[in-house]
Amino acid sequence: MIKNLLFVFILLYSFNMNAQSLNWLTDVNAAIEISNKENKPLLLLFADKNASNTLLFSQVLNTLDFALWSRDNVVIVKIDLTQGDENEYIDRNLNLKSAFGVDVIPSICFARASSRKGKINYQLIGKMVYKTGGVKAWLADVTALLRVTEE
Repeated sequence: MIKNLLFVFILLYSFNMNAQSLNWLTDVNAAIEISNKENKPLLLLFADKNASNTLLFSQVLNTLDFALWSRDNVVIVKIDLTQGDENEYIDRNLNLKSAFGVDVIPSICFARASSRKGKINYQLIGKMVYKTGGVKAWLADVTALLRVTEE
């Protein structure tokens, strides 16, 4: 019995650690290819170096529920808005922030995209920021948002 409980504890701990280290893509072009291949929308997280201290991260993005949901439903892309030389995509990311009308950091936009002749066309599905209620409420809202656009 103790061995089984220990096994379950270790299993849950490892899932929780994986949830906190999601593989966020940073290359939008690669993400678009995956999105189109897997027929999943893009989840574009607009964030900077201070965003990880927010409720959106602690109560939604760094949870096992989000990790499991995102794996099956979206292609996750971090749009880093941190200013500095280490951010090679800063100009593109600031242009995306403006194009999507993002005014709160962190924010999430859901979109579909296609690329033709080097030009990317985005179709905005919707935007989400942190809402009280935790990950389950947030995921319910997002699922409803994505379901409406599929119909």
